[in-house]
Amino acid sequence: MRKIKNITRNLIVSIILFFMPSIANGQENKGWIVGLYTHSNNTYIDLGMNIVNQLVGIPLSHLTDGISTVDQSFVCINYISMTDNGDEIGYKMANPYGFTSYDLFNDLEAGVKFGWQGPTSPIGAYIYCAYGMNQYDLLFLGDREYHKHKLQSLRLGLRVRISPLYYLLEDYEWCPIIELGTTYVDNFNYRGPNDNDIQQINNGLRTCYAIGVQKSNFDFMICFDMAHYDIFNKKYTSDGGFWYPYANFKNKDMSFSLRFNYRFGED
Repeated sequence: MRKIKNITRNLIVSIILFFMPSIANGQENKGWIVGLYTHSNNTYIDLGMNIVNQLVGIPLSHLTDGISTVDQSFVCINYISMTDNGDEIGYKMANPYGFTSYDLFNDLEAGVKFGWQGPTSPIGAYIYCAYGMNQYDLLFLGDREYHKHKLQSLRLGLRVRISPLYYLLEDYEWCPIIELGTTYVDNFNYRGPNDNDIQQINNGLRTCYAIGVQKSNFDFMICFDMAHYDIFNKKYTSDGGFWYPYANFKNKDMSFSLRFNYRFGED
């Protein structure tokens, strides 16, 4: 809990530092970002959550004189490579257009966000707090069939949007944009094939990078996201230190997607 408090404090300090120059210059409230934060690796679930996001965000943006944003992901691919002492562990990749429960509810996030992006500012940012859920179908060494691992988490994130050539919007009605972000994932619930002890699971940071084009009140980006921690805890033992089932586990966890972003409430 202390770690979460420290991360929350750092996020708040970071967002204030980003906002201070624009606030000091007396920017209009039109730059405030308020509303829901939603994301899913499944295109249909992502679309459904974005409809709810719009229903809530549009009236909220009018009440606060701010803007509301929605992010729609397309062709989202989550890639995991996991090994045990160098031997490959089987992993079933979710289908972003699938209709099974494994496809529909994979890397899902839902929460709230708050930030600022001025209409004539080259930089903007927002923080978010969300509930998250992941599922993994894994075939451990020695198993004959795949088993499902379900994780629920609290996610605290910061996203920074940079438009270094924002002045091009006036002359050409478009400009390049860059987005950088980090998210701390704190898993609080785990369901596995043998034992549900949450101590088996690690927590850690994910980072995301995106480049794209902004035009008027929408933009289109190519996104890359990766985890900087192993899913399973190498130091975990259930028998007092005689056996460490994940001692030699290593994994790479990353996602690729195309994303469309639309902002409501801007002039």
